[in-house]
Amino acid sequence: MSERDKNIELLKKYLKKDYMIKHSIAVEAVMEAIALRFNKDVNLYATAGLMHDIDYEMTQNAPENHAIVGAKILRENGFAEEVCKIVQAHRKSRIDDIESFDEAAIVCSDAISGLVVASALIHPDKKLSSIDAEFICRRFYEKGFAKGANREKILICKYLPLELEQFAELAHSGMLKHSEELGL
Repeated sequence: MSERDKNIELLKKYLKKDYMIKHSIAVEAVMEAIALRFNKDVNLYATAGLMHDIDYEMTQNAPENHAIVGAKILRENGFAEEVCKIVQAHRKSRIDDIESFDEAAIVCSDAISGLVVASALIHPDKKLSSIDAEFICRRFYEKGFAKGANREKILICKYLPLELEQFAELAHSGMLKHSEELGL
């Protein structure tokens, strides 16, 4: 069993909702794409992206504990401290709170994944291959569209530094590589 398979098995121990597993895989895909683009540790970024919401269902009624509990679970399961720090940082919400490239990467990856998925789902065939960065960016500016996709967090991509269009392309291409697993 690969390390990733073991991670998904652990994730499924804590996340029972299929959409949360798919969200985790989507964030993993975006983080992986960022790591490849900026010559970062691909395994570190992909793992942090995959595991970032491991405690989501446990902390739904106590959101102030979200990511703190997740980092604790990961530490208890032997994950590298770097992964735990990135996971814990994903709860940051404003660019002024961001202290590193790693933090910016996880915050904006988490946010854009939902926008990309929502963009694909409104297309008639519901496939990532049928949309592109331009389509995603047009949806970004529609205030009523994908309200859960925090635009302020998506724009933290400027810290990387990437413009919105570049980030949408990077996120889309990363997620496209996992389209079968995402069901998109």
